[in-house]
Amino acid sequence: MLNTIFTLLLLSILIYLPETSHADAREDGLQAFKQGHYEQALGYWTPLAESGDREIQYNLGVMYNDGRGVEKNIELAIKWLTKAAEQNDADAQFRLGKLYTNNKSISQNLIQAEHWLRLAALKNHGNACYYLAQFYTHGKGLPQDHDLALRWYYRGAENNNTPSMYNLGYIHETGQNIPKNLPEAFRWYDKAAKKGAADAQANLGRLYFKGQGITQDKIMAFVWFKLAANQNNKNAEKNARFTFRQLKKNEQQQALALTEEYKKKFLP
Repeated sequence: MLNTIFTLLLLSILIYLPETSHADAREDGLQAFKQGHYEQALGYWTPLAESGDREIQYNLGVMYNDGRGVEKNIELAIKWLTKAAEQNDADAQFRLGKLYTNNKSISQNLIQAEHWLRLAALKNHGNACYYLAQFYTHGKGLPQDHDLALRWYYRGAENNNTPSMYNLGYIHETGQNIPKNLPEAFRWYDKAAKKGAADAQANLGRLYFKGQGITQDKIMAFVWFKLAANQNNKNAEKNARFTFRQLKKNEQQQALALTEEYKKKFLP
């Protein structure tokens, strides 16, 4: 009986120890990376990646892709990102799709790009949805299809992708292959502007100034023009000055105070 208990105890220890070691190596690698000891981090992480750790494979892919603490190596980046992507890591799938689309270090491969981007987009990866929408918009790697592009822009916007929000605003404002819808344009410009997109802020200012898709409000027009101007949008700076001159003195004070408040909230 004692031998049986001892054997079971020993087995439980043997089963538990590798998991603890794996977790420790992950954490030690993370700490080494944060402290700038990149070679040490690689020493901890590479065996984990080789043993199939999806998150570590992705981390190594990013390190080699971006040259974070290691010499940039696109081949190794693709190796590790592919291994993570094959384990359904949406971020790895997106990065691979992006690499095959427009990285100067490798030959463009739009078939591979579309394959990985679609897998990530179907998992509601906002950035991948945007890239897929761009493929359909421009007929790049896929037949041009504005209806499908619009669907993917919506899916990207609903998953927090700012360029998708801006594009929806632009498409609805200009009536690009769909009927114009200024309230819908305002809605998406507003969302993108509040995430810090300078062009969306400038366009939002214009809609407020003209009263398109929203009740005219020149105070709010100035505020959004000014925020865009603070991000080096030269036309927005001109529009802010022009709008400011049209405000009464008390409105100018209100506009300046609101601009300072919005800077803290909506500038990157």
